[in-house]
Amino acid sequence: MKTMTKIRAKWMIMPMMILLSGCVSVNKSVLDRSFAQRPVPQEDVRVFFANDPLPEHIRVAILRASGDSGFTNEGQMIDALRKEAGKLGANAVVLDEVREPGTGEKVVNALFGGFATGQRRGGAIAIYITERDPGTH
Repeated sequence: MKTMTKIRAKWMIMPMMILLSGCVSVNKSVLDRSFAQRPVPQEDVRVFFANDPLPEHIRVAILRASGDSGFTNEGQMIDALRKEAGKLGANAVVLDEVREPGTGEKVVNALFGGFATGQRRGGAIAIYITERDPGTH
């Protein structure tokens, strides 16, 4: 009877582990806290790439994101960065490249980490664009 209870417990925990491993976590180093009282909704946080020309802005934070490559995608990573930037009051992010796990990391995780397939990593600079949108008066 004890064996059946252990098996049931494992089957109840596994879906939770899979759900949690699909999350993207974001670490931050805040550079300017003066915008935090005015959070910005994720959908209003603009996305720039490293080579894009940037309007006048103030750097708010350095963001680093990671998530299991088997359970997350680039879109989820970018959304997590936008969400965290918005919480800090930033209205845009400048994306670094997203790095996929190497083959070696995937093999080691498969052998020792169970379901994990390696960490996808990316980062961004959260910024506050100071110039007014040309479309507004």
